[in-house]
Amino acid sequence: MCRSRLIFGLILVWCLPGCRPQKADSGTKTAPAKIEHADESQIYRVVLTPEAETRLQISTVAVELKSVPRTRTVGGVVAIPDGASVFVTAPVAGTLQPADSTKPLAGQQVAAGQAVFQLTPLLAPEREVPSAAERVAMANAKASLISSQITADGDVQQAKAQVEAAKIALDRAKRLLAEKAGSARDVDDAQARLDIAAKGLEAAAARKQMLDKLTLEAEGGQVTNIPVHAPQNGILRTVSSSIGQTVSLAAPLFEVVRLDPLWVRVPVYPGQRDQFSPEKAAIVRRLGNETDDITVRPVAAPPSADPLAATIDLFYELPNGDGVFRPGERVEVVLPVAGETESLVIPRAAVLYDIHGIAWVYVNSAEHTFERHRVELRFTTTDAAILNRGPQPGTPVVVDGVAELFGTEFGAGK
Repeated sequence: MCRSRLIFGLILVWCLPGCRPQKADSGTKTAPAKIEHADESQIYRVVLTPEAETRLQISTVAVELKSVPRTRTVGGVVAIPDGASVFVTAPVAGTLQPADSTKPLAGQQVAAGQAVFQLTPLLAPEREVPSAAERVAMANAKASLISSQITADGDVQQAKAQVEAAKIALDRAKRLLAEKAGSARDVDDAQARLDIAAKGLEAAAARKQMLDKLTLEAEGGQVTNIPVHAPQNGILRTVSSSIGQTVSLAAPLFEVVRLDPLWVRVPVYPGQRDQFSPEKAAIVRRLGNETDDITVRPVAAPPSADPLAATIDLFYELPNGDGVFRPGERVEVVLPVAGETESLVIPRAAVLYDIHGIAWVYVNSAEHTFERHRVELRFTTTDAAILNRGPQPGTPVVVDGVAELFGTEFGAGK
């Protein structure tokens, strides 16, 4: 028994030093962040040590007060401009031949002046003794040629008269402007009418020259093929005739559509017409692509509206040199809204949303001190946030490190 007590006492003496309280460390550790709750006005204040602020790489930007243009995003439809689609018809009756070794197909890219078909006129029989049907075809072809020649001559005379009348109107407008009885707009309108009349005369003269040349060659018994050219750069939207087909005068052959530039038709509610600025440029984006913004200018177009949808249409010119956009494609259009007001502007990255969807920013109120302030957003752009209410202009707000400050305040970070 005595031996057992002695062993137990030795074990107890050996264990007592481990149960003693440890001495306090001589060095004092400072918390990297301190949340001050002195009163309700300071409940959202975070104070960091210089080392913690450096580690979080916090940066600030001053709040700005500047004029911000207002915009609104709506839907639009890519459309073919008026006059961009041209139908080409047969100048005379004849048989179609390929212009080269390839057959013209819909969707093919063509250049202005490129031959799409070769047309062999029906002016001479293929045999010495034509059949009754061939004689009828020859007579119809010759009658069509004579009719076309007479029409072409009348078109030339009419175009000449229009040019003369346009010149007289232009001279009169210039005299009235010199005497301060007219306007420069009247002179511009008269000049435009003269230019249009001159272009019409050139087209009529070219058509008459072609028909006259065809008549002379026919009389010599050396009728050659007539190339049918594409009138403009674009693609073949439709090909209405095929190789080897005999076509009559003015029969549709193909359609050429110019796809650069295109139009964007933007339907808007008539009650919002006065809210937009139709004279200012807009921005077009492809659906699902917010990085490639294309600036488009308003264009004068025939007025149109949709009574079923209760909308009116605004039109903008869309450059399409790379052929990315297609007619009928839907796009996003950012329209400028009339009027500009001065608003508070901060970087979009400075705005933080809590679990309730409320927007906040952190203000650098003092050295190493940051306060969370509530803001009221007006709208946001790609890089900026426009505020209805927020800190005063010039106040530094945190841009980099916002999420870290929020986690520090609520204990989500270390």
